[in-house]
Amino acid sequence: MNKKMLFAILAVAFVVIAVVVCVVLLCVSRPARRPEETSDTTRETDAATSDAETTEETTQPPQTTAPETTAAPVTEETTAPETTALPVYTGDHKSANFGNVLFIGDSRTVGLKDYANLGAADVFAENGLNVFKLFRDVINVPGHGQVTLENLLSAKQYDKIYLMLGINEIGYDLDRVIEFYGKALDKIQGYQPNTTVYIQANLLIQKSRSDRDPVYNNTNMQYLNDHMAAFADGVKRIYIDVNPLFDDGAGNLSAQYAYDDFHLLGSYYAVWADWIYETTCE
Repeated sequence: MNKKMLFAILAVAFVVIAVVVCVVLLCVSRPARRPEETSDTTRETDAATSDAETTEETTQPPQTTAPETTAAPVTEETTAPETTALPVYTGDHKSANFGNVLFIGDSRTVGLKDYANLGAADVFAENGLNVFKLFRDVINVPGHGQVTLENLLSAKQYDKIYLMLGINEIGYDLDRVIEFYGKALDKIQGYQPNTTVYIQANLLIQKSRSDRDPVYNNTNMQYLNDHMAAFADGVKRIYIDVNPLFDDGAGNLSAQYAYDDFHLLGSYYAVWADWIYETTCE
C-alpha cells in the first residue's frame, strides 16, 4: 500500500469519526420533548347549577364580530351632522353630583367614565365585559386598585348601582344570557340588599349595521332589553332606557350621535350621564 492510498484511507476514517461524534453530541444535548399540555375540561360545570361568575357558556357559538372599541374622543364630534343635535354641555354637569354609587358595564360605561363627569361614583367597567365574566374579571377601579366586582360589593354599601351589559352577549344563546343576567342581579343584591339597582337598557345599534348583521342587530338587542326589563320590580330593581334620547325615530341608534355602530360620540356621554342623574336622582 503506497503512502497516497494510506493517506486517503486515514482521511476518510477521520471524516467518518467526526460525523459520528457530532451526531452523538447532538442527540445528547437535545432536551426531551415535553408532552403538550391539554385543557382541563373537568372544570366546566353545568351552567344551570353553577354561579354566573364561574361558568362561561363555552358551548355557545363565538361572536361573529367584536363591537367593543374605545369610546370616541370628544373632538370626533365634528363628524356628526349638527342639525337637530342634542345640546352638548360645556359647563357644570348634574352628573357631577353622583356620590355613593357604582356603575357596572362594558365599553359604553367606559365611555361614561372617560367622557362624562360622574362625580364620586365608582366605575367597574372594561371593554369586552359580559355577564359570563362579570364576577371573574379583575379591573382597576380608582381608589380601590385592582379588584373584582365581589371585592367592591363586599367593601361597602352603595346607594345606587347602574348596570348595563348585553352587547357582548348577543352572539350567544339569548335565553342563556338572560338566565345568567338574572343570576348576576341576584348575586349583586345578595351583597347589596338595601341598594337600588338600575337596570339600564342597552344602547341600540345603528340601522346600517343592524339591517345587514344576523347577530348584531336591534331585533336581538331589543329582545335582551325587553327581558332585562322584566327583572325590574319598580322598587329595588328599576329599569331605565336612554334610547329615546339617541334614537333615530325608527328604533335605531341615530347616526348623528354615533361614533360607530355601537358607541356614542365622546361629548354625548355627558348628555347621557346628566340624563341618568335627572332620571334617578332628582
